[in-house]
Amino acid sequence: MNAPFNARLATSPDVFASVLGPDAASRDSYRRAMMQAVDVALENAHVHDRPYAGNRLEDLMGLVDSIEPFPDTGLGTATIIDEVGRLAVRHALAVSHPRAVAHLHCPVAVPALAAEALISVTNQSLDSWDQSPFATLVEERVVRWLAAEAGLGEAASGSFTSGASQSNMTALHLAAERCGLAARHTGVIFTSAHAHFSVVKSARILGFAADAVVTVDVDSEGRMRPEALSAGIEKAIQAGRPVVAIVATAGTTDLGAIDPLEAIADLADRHGIFLHVDAAYGGGLLFSRHKKRLAGLERARSIALDFHKMLFQPISCGVLLVADKADFLPLGMKADYLNPEEAVFEGAPNLVEHSFQTTRRADALKVLMTARALGRDGLDALICRTLENASAAAEAVTARAYLELARQPSLSTVVFRTVSASSPEDADEKTNRIRARLFETGVAALATTVLDGRVHFKLTLLNPRSTPDVVNRVLDAIGDVAKDMETNNAD
Repeated sequence: MNAPFNARLATSPDVFASVLGPDAASRDSYRRAMMQAVDVALENAHVHDRPYAGNRLEDLMGLVDSIEPFPDTGLGTATIIDEVGRLAVRHALAVSHPRAVAHLHCPVAVPALAAEALISVTNQSLDSWDQSPFATLVEERVVRWLAAEAGLGEAASGSFTSGASQSNMTALHLAAERCGLAARHTGVIFTSAHAHFSVVKSARILGFAADAVVTVDVDSEGRMRPEALSAGIEKAIQAGRPVVAIVATAGTTDLGAIDPLEAIADLADRHGIFLHVDAAYGGGLLFSRHKKRLAGLERARSIALDFHKMLFQPISCGVLLVADKADFLPLGMKADYLNPEEAVFEGAPNLVEHSFQTTRRADALKVLMTARALGRDGLDALICRTLENASAAAEAVTARAYLELARQPSLSTVVFRTVSASSPEDADEKTNRIRARLFETGVAALATTVLDGRVHFKLTLLNPRSTPDVVNRVLDAIGDVAKDMETNNAD
């Protein structure tokens, strides 16, 4: 038989102090836990001077499986931070390491980390103003600033999201609502052949027909071809299929290609089509001296930006901007407990009607704190350094006879492959094996992708510290591993 409730509480006298409140005991518990967590993070991150500690999958699985999640008697916060927290940091991918160059996964700005602590401790939810008074107004202020940076007008609005996948899906929903219910059955969405997979995934989730997303051919640099888009639109019109949206990309995942936004916007205007721009990656240029490369972005009906890519924010942190706040109307629903018809707080914003989400974090705070702390000159310097590192990396690839550059970098990704006398299929397999070897030995975390039907290496240089000397070390390691594999095969 279970012990009486009060008797069981007596075995853990600090249990109430483990939940933050206004009392001194819980505040002291919070302070000690946060200080300990910071120490654990600093002492265990980069402990091996590697982007990854080198543990194989099966070893990590055994380590995690050995942890009992829910013991009968709690072990205490300090013990768990030292035990589980230490392992979590030590065996994580060290995204701030200069040789962690695999994905669109950035090192984080210190002001944003401070903001994350404040976001968590205040635990605001932006689904009603009385749950998040200051945070709600901060999001509105940051959205106004972002809309202005993007060149949108006074009618613009926006909503913070978990990232571009959610932003893209929301934009497609708004575009479909504008066209009417039938559009989900017969409508067409045009996007680049190099667009992010979330466009197709979102269309499926939203109930569009299986053939709704039509990919448009790209040029040699991976940019959507306007003439191919125009031909596709005309074909859809002749077939009696409504064009729900055009999704242009400003910064493709692999090549960083920026679609010709002005020409695409001309077509959207000519045919009255909703233009959404997925600028999750390339949108970072808005905050640098390279802003003009996004000319035409201001003509979009909606824009997706991700701050956890080129702008050094902790995951997750994205925003969907719309040129006309009226486009959010299809998301407007009333709940008596949340946003009654007769407002209790006159004039208070109601952000829940701008999002698929109800409970939503105050992520705008970390963008505000980072932007104010670093300023335009600071962000420009960091972004430009990543672009310069990518250009230098491309030169380093070209200088090595055993490597072949696929394209000149547009943003901060560099795609290349090894030159091999073996068959293309063998070269593809070898590329994947080299990637795995470098990761498992902790030398570097780099990615692979498929371009022109062949497996390529990809460096994603979002870290300003991924300088030419760092990249040279990675490229040399690729050559060393490739030679080692050839020698072993010969034996």
